[in-house]
Amino acid sequence: MSYSIAEVAVPVAVEQTFDYKIPEGLRGQIRVGQRVLVPFRERERVEAFVIALKESSPFESRLRELSALVSLEPELSEADLALARWISEYYLAPLGIVLQTIAPGHAPPKRENAIRYVKLAVPLAELLAQIEHRARRAPQQAALLRALLSAETLPERELLARVGCGPAPLHALAQAGLVTITKKPRERVEFHEAPKTVTLNAGQQHALDAITKALSPRPTPPSPFSQKQMGGVFLLHGVNNSGKTEVYIRACQYALEHGGQAIVLVPEISLTPQLIARFRHHFGEKIAVYHSGLTDSERARHWQRLQSGDAQIAIGVRAAIFAPCPHLKLIVIDEEHESTYKQDDSSPRYHVREVALKRAELTGATVVLGSATPSIESYFHAQQGRYKLLELPERVIATQPPTIKIIDMGARRDLLSPILRAKIEQRLKKNEQVILFLNRLGYSIAICRRCRQTVKCPLCQIALTVHARAQELRCRYCHYRLRMPRCRVCGATELLFVGGGTERLEREVQESFPKAQLRRMDSESVRRGEHAAILEAFRQGQIQILLGTQMIGLGLDFPNVTLVGIVSADTLLDFPDFRAGERTFQLISQAAGRAGRGERPGEVIIQTRHPENEIIQLAAAQNYRAFYAHEIELRTLLEYPPFTKLICITIEQGTEAKASEHAEKLKDRLESLKVGRVLGPARALPYRLRGRYRWQLVLKSTTEAAHKIVWAAITELKLTDSVTVNVDPQL
Repeated sequence: MSYSIAEVAVPVAVEQTFDYKIPEGLRGQIRVGQRVLVPFRERERVEAFVIALKESSPFESRLRELSALVSLEPELSEADLALARWISEYYLAPLGIVLQTIAPGHAPPKRENAIRYVKLAVPLAELLAQIEHRARRAPQQAALLRALLSAETLPERELLARVGCGPAPLHALAQAGLVTITKKPRERVEFHEAPKTVTLNAGQQHALDAITKALSPRPTPPSPFSQKQMGGVFLLHGVNNSGKTEVYIRACQYALEHGGQAIVLVPEISLTPQLIARFRHHFGEKIAVYHSGLTDSERARHWQRLQSGDAQIAIGVRAAIFAPCPHLKLIVIDEEHESTYKQDDSSPRYHVREVALKRAELTGATVVLGSATPSIESYFHAQQGRYKLLELPERVIATQPPTIKIIDMGARRDLLSPILRAKIEQRLKKNEQVILFLNRLGYSIAICRRCRQTVKCPLCQIALTVHARAQELRCRYCHYRLRMPRCRVCGATELLFVGGGTERLEREVQESFPKAQLRRMDSESVRRGEHAAILEAFRQGQIQILLGTQMIGLGLDFPNVTLVGIVSADTLLDFPDFRAGERTFQLISQAAGRAGRGERPGEVIIQTRHPENEIIQLAAAQNYRAFYAHEIELRTLLEYPPFTKLICITIEQGTEAKASEHAEKLKDRLESLKVGRVLGPARALPYRLRGRYRWQLVLKSTTEAAHKIVWAAITELKLTDSVTVNVDPQL
């Protein structure tokens, strides 16, 4: 049937969808799931997604015409559209923005990420004659040929820099046939790991058998995709170094052998190089990689390989949950407890775990959640039978777990205690490696010695972070910058630096161990594409001490690491959040798991100002079950997830009075609807952001449709433009 009207979703912050006339010349070509261009508001051409085709519309007399097709083939399947509608409804996000997230439309950039190489094209005798011939008439051309004498092939940029000339003399040599200029893709330094022959232990084999049974082909029902039988959900709870990755690899292999595809997710880009190396040993070029550390053209290439079926396994971070896998059979979420799986900063504010469960429901795939320290919610669901619990209680290498020592830092101002310094020195003398973990960026905060005021951001009113190397203070929210050293209040130049982040730790370690090869690894010090190169240098022993934030505290496996120092276990413990204890336990446990993964015994030093704290004691004992029992009892008493649904509502206004007024008005309306318990309003963190005032309400509810009721109340009060709603926040 040739439809005359297309319903489209535009990726802008509007709730509704829009009808457009299909021009005569495009009728019969437009299909659901295609990307098109439409006139929208004052703009002539905006990309949109076709979500339905119609024969009529209630607005037919006023409809504008669709402009053009962007994609000849649909970019979204029926299952993709169903998933997008669910995300839009559950997380209260505009459908067009959700569709843009699922199908980001990777068009390779016009400028390819390639390097131009210059190569000699004539024999040595002729080259020497040409150099002599051109020495006076074209000295720059002669200099270019001389530079190629020793190397024969050089990158064009490097060659021109050596000679100190522009491209014109080089092009003249190419036209004369003396050199050739070719383009080659930019090669990344990759992480390498020797292939291992692994025999599964009894626990691994039991886990794999359960997963492959769920993956086994089932009769395909005649019903639509939305009624497919889900393969099942597994929580793979394995202690550190228990061999979870090998189970993932074998499960993926089984899925591929039965004509399927798999998605494997990790929470940090820093974990992808090692994972990719292991998967590449088994699957070669069947894997595709997707994360923000790649260039646009690299992401586009991997996306298209998955769409075409050239690749069968997608490996990546959060956004890879939407990888185009038409034959999806398996989704693996490693370190499933990590908060980075929740997108909190922009719409749609989805959680990967929940999206994976819904995608599996729509496609019939199996989901495996893996962690040594599962989230409280996931372990609860496993205890209740919603997930099937698989346990790996033993390390794959029969060595003792690392010894763990808690150090009371008291009022000490140095980041490294004498004991940790001595331990580092011992390891360096034995040519062993060290990981130091501190989950705080920057150098410190600054306090003025004259007026005793903390130097704050004028727009957000939070303490600015000192960045010593750049000689400036920065706001981590709005990126306001202030040159050092100067107080914003009184103008004094004498500042006192308090606290410490990874930059200060780097300086302190350098001063203590000037001969050691040191590398800092955090979001501020690592450029795009550097993760693999740093980890490869660490694997080869070129780096002796690796320090950084949580990106080095998870999943990394280096047998020569025998000492892990948790420089401050208090960075999350003191945070005003009901998950603070859980996050602290997980970070300590995961960071401790990096030590002693080879044949040499490992040691972990935990520095804290709260040595008697029960969470730190349980983390040091690596006792997850006792921690879970402690935490689930608190959650029951205080009515926190998994016993309630949380919805965080942030009201933002230009004036303090209006923000407070709107927050009180919304609270009154929600309480009158009896949808749950409303906490607040309270000042949000930060209270001021980019000059605007922010108040926060938190709703605890057991009502399934609580998010819909909340949005209806916000719409009724006409607050949609000033309110952000975060369903299931990772506070």
